[in-house]
Amino acid sequence: MKSSEQSASRRLGVATIDQIISGASNFLIALLAAQLLDIESFGLFGIILLVNVVVLGGARALVSEPLLLHPEEAEQRPGDVISSACVLGLSIGVILVLCGLAARPLDGDLGEGLMILGVFSPLMVLQDVGRYLGFATRRPSSALTLDVTWLTLQLGAIASLVASDLSSLQAYVAAWAGAGALAGLIVFWQHRGVRPRLDISWLKETWGFSWRYFVSYTATQGSGLLAAILIRAIAGARALGGVQGALLLQRPFMTFQVAVMASGVGEVARVADDRALVRRMVRKLTILTGGAALLNGVLLVLVPDSVGRAVLGDTWSVAQHLVWAAAAQILVLGLITGFRTGMLGMRAIDRAVVIDVATTVLALVFSTAGAFAGGAEPAMWGAAAASAIGLVMWAVVFHRHTRDE
Repeated sequence: MKSSEQSASRRLGVATIDQIISGASNFLIALLAAQLLDIESFGLFGIILLVNVVVLGGARALVSEPLLLHPEEAEQRPGDVISSACVLGLSIGVILVLCGLAARPLDGDLGEGLMILGVFSPLMVLQDVGRYLGFATRRPSSALTLDVTWLTLQLGAIASLVASDLSSLQAYVAAWAGAGALAGLIVFWQHRGVRPRLDISWLKETWGFSWRYFVSYTATQGSGLLAAILIRAIAGARALGGVQGALLLQRPFMTFQVAVMASGVGEVARVADDRALVRRMVRKLTILTGGAALLNGVLLVLVPDSVGRAVLGDTWSVAQHLVWAAAAQILVLGLITGFRTGMLGMRAIDRAVVIDVATTVLALVFSTAGAFAGGAEPAMWGAAAASAIGLVMWAVVFHRHTRDE
């Protein structure tokens, strides 16, 4: 048993390194945008990033999350998984292009940015599914290859932007999304023994529970996108830029959190019948993610003004007032991570969906009310308060679930 836990720790280590690199790719392009774009354009770029999070989260819920709960099928049927990812990615791409066309008369930059994202999103979806195939089959090094490639390509794209003195929103979206799309092509090479086709058999077979993941992910991620849109409408683009800057400073922990969940859910799923072992794994994960969140939060509130301005540029003038709320929120999210990983690993998705939807509604209501009350700072505190209520719900439901069964 100890050897098994040590192997799981090693895989978690590789998965964490992979997620750090994945997060670094997004952090790098967002950091450059904060430096060289004005606050309003940076806010729009944040919306496009959130759109990508929503669509990737939806695709991940429908295709990738079932892989973590059925790792044996991930090893036996990678072709079916990749085929479903191709169909889903193409569908998402078409929808995003149409949304961009619809948004263009209202905001040309935002509309064109969405269209560019739509062109590249099919291969970006494939890149993400390829990463999860690596996690599910206990070969996180393949995920690491995909993300190192994305980062390398993105560095080249960023260098080209700087050399060409390009500072448009469209150029940033193309640099970030185009690099991810090119990296996605590697998935075909990694699984060159299978022949992808336009087939959704994997989606059909896992639909019985994957739709619950879809509801959960789109609710949580979609609320963030809707909140951003409402904050911009209520408090203005400058306030939205400040919120996006504060969220950017949370990125180190969020990167680590995703790595822990991606690896942890699969590990819990393999020992789900042993409730004592599950509780022990969840305690370790909670200590791990709680400590990482605390470290990120302390660094966030102690960041010198000169460093904040160097990192975020003009956006720091708004974001610096949000650091305490941002630190409180990530600390709560760090404590939630272990419980959520345990519940998903035990396939208690019905209960997880209820909590996700409830906290989503609370976050949307509290952050919108905060924006009405006083702009960006009360909006951030509203989101943190909703997360704190969610922590209580996750802890109570997890302990009842492991005690009753």
